[in-house]
Amino acid sequence: MTSMDSVKMGRKEVQRAAALSVIAAAFLTLIKLITGLVTNSIGVISEALHSGLDFLAAGITLVAVRKASQAPDSEHQYGHGKIENFAALAETIILWVTSGWIIYEAVRRIIFGEFAEATFWGIAVMLISIVVDYERSQMLYKNARKHNSQALEADALHFRTDMLSSVVVLIGLSFVWLGFPMGDPLGAIGVSFVILFVSFNLAKRAFNALVDHAPEGVNEKITEICAQIPGVVECKRVRVRGSGADLFVDIIIATDETVNLSDAHCIADSIESSLSSFAPKVDVLVHIEPVEGDIEQYSGMDIYDQMQVIARRLHQVQSVHNIRVFEIADTIDVAADLEMSADLTLEEAHSVSELYENQLRELVGDSINSVTLHLETTMTKDQAKDVTSEASEIVEVVKDIVTEASPLIGYREAKIRKEQVGVSVLLNCTIPGKISLTESHEIADAIEKKILERLESVKSVFIHFDPV
Repeated sequence: MTSMDSVKMGRKEVQRAAALSVIAAAFLTLIKLITGLVTNSIGVISEALHSGLDFLAAGITLVAVRKASQAPDSEHQYGHGKIENFAALAETIILWVTSGWIIYEAVRRIIFGEFAEATFWGIAVMLISIVVDYERSQMLYKNARKHNSQALEADALHFRTDMLSSVVVLIGLSFVWLGFPMGDPLGAIGVSFVILFVSFNLAKRAFNALVDHAPEGVNEKITEICAQIPGVVECKRVRVRGSGADLFVDIIIATDETVNLSDAHCIADSIESSLSSFAPKVDVLVHIEPVEGDIEQYSGMDIYDQMQVIARRLHQVQSVHNIRVFEIADTIDVAADLEMSADLTLEEAHSVSELYENQLRELVGDSINSVTLHLETTMTKDQAKDVTSEASEIVEVVKDIVTEASPLIGYREAKIRKEQVGVSVLLNCTIPGKISLTESHEIADAIEKKILERLESVKSVFIHFDPV
């Protein structure tokens, strides 16, 4: 199952939970209202009103979660998730209005001495309400936490406060039964203050989500996760905003300036994968900035990779190639070709090579005995002429040299190119595919050396082996 399929299934679970809550709220409202009117209990009637508003809130939740589940469109490019946050805030406001009315009615009845009579049916309805409210609130809280739905959480809060208020009303009716009728309105007032207290925190979180308040502690967690991703030098900025169950994260990280585009993309993918558990759907945008990192971070590489890294760090160096490392006892001698722009003077190029050597010694340590760098210019395209048909003598000499080099080698063709700096030979041969790369390279070097020795007009030789 893909992550998108998982998100869709999760949204269906949210909608199913919201629909069941509407049914439960309607049932409780009906039985409480009938019982309250029959028994003339302000506690039970207030509970009926409370459940009626729960029914309204459950309906709002159902509409909200269905709308929030719709995919982003051209007018809502970040999706419809904030509808859930708005619904949660609206439901808490409904709770406050309910609490205000209950307090008003309870005080009025105390002043005018309008007290309820405790009956078997009033107590029975409260017990039924407590059982239903508990079961629905548990289910809603479970789904709210699982799918990060503030609308379901607000709905769960309605059922939870309904349960608590039913308990308080039940206690009030018990006092009425024992001859203390004021216990009913006092219990109703207690219920109202419980509702106000419990709903405040949810209202605050819903409002914070609507105004893009960063979730508490998330920035620090994301920064810590980014710091653990290989290749991240620094997490420079994190911005987080929630939209319903979805989380949108914008991150700016710094990586070493030598990191290529492909590796930088892998780093960004690693960050996205690491943050996928923060919410059912996490949309992560990573911006990468290059910085000059500490050279010591490359100490674990082999010397060939270290030399390539140093070359990338020095913008005057185009490339380093033909690297040779000679191990002598506990020390090494290093030789390589350092390619730089033809616009540099020899003095400037030498300064760059000295900087390159110093960084290499700093990175590798005292094991380096000597560093020999051959300075050459960046290769450019030169006008050339195909003189193969006119250079039959060169072709024959090349063929003889290949034949003498090894019986394993098969001559295919030689192309002769003439340019301003001299003649180049482009040689194509065959060789057994099972031979080692090192041995084939040594054979190519030997052939190149003999061609340059016998043919003074040839300035460069390029040899390609096809395995057979």
